[in-house]
Amino acid sequence: MKNLATMLKPLAMSVALLAIFTAAQSLAHAVPVTFSTAGCFGTGCTPSATFITVGSGTASVNFTSQAPTTVETNTPSGFTVADLGTFTVAGSGTFAATPFTLVIQQTQPTTGTGTFTATLTGTLITNGSDARIVFDQTSIFIGDVRYDLANLTFGNTLFLDPNATGGITRITALVSSPVPEPATMILLGTGLAGVAAAARKRRKAA
Repeated sequence: MKNLATMLKPLAMSVALLAIFTAAQSLAHAVPVTFSTAGCFGTGCTPSATFITVGSGTASVNFTSQAPTTVETNTPSGFTVADLGTFTVAGSGTFAATPFTLVIQQTQPTTGTGTFTATLTGTLITNGSDARIVFDQTSIFIGDVRYDLANLTFGNTLFLDPNATGGITRITALVSSPVPEPATMILLGTGLAGVAAAARKRRKAA
């Protein structure tokens, strides 16, 4: 009976280590992210929910912010696609180079802000447009959470389409958070196994 108990101890320890390893991986991947956005046009502007800028003629563009949103990053790809707000264009005319500021306010897993800056230029006409917002950077970090602008052309340009539904152009981002590398998890398991082995040796010596 004693031999059976001795044989089962390593098995029980292995099962316990596997459970800890699995739980650690689940906790690492399940990271909810909550954020909202605000934006504005102009030098030194104050980001808000809605801000309209008017170009020459009747051309106008309106930014509508993203209300507080929670997304999960525990997807097979390790990221999720999230909306950051919408631009609505109308009329016809030309936009002189106008700065645009987009601020992301994150409340979990950590509280903080991140800012994208860009420039609005181009012309709106009845049957088309080359109006665009060109971003100075396309990714930011808030704590360990990364936001990568997703629906851009030429790597950094969002074209504003007056022919889209209601003249609305959406801006989206890939939201991701880091997970432990496999090597880190293996090291954790190896360390726990070492502690268990040391404990068994102490019991035998006693």
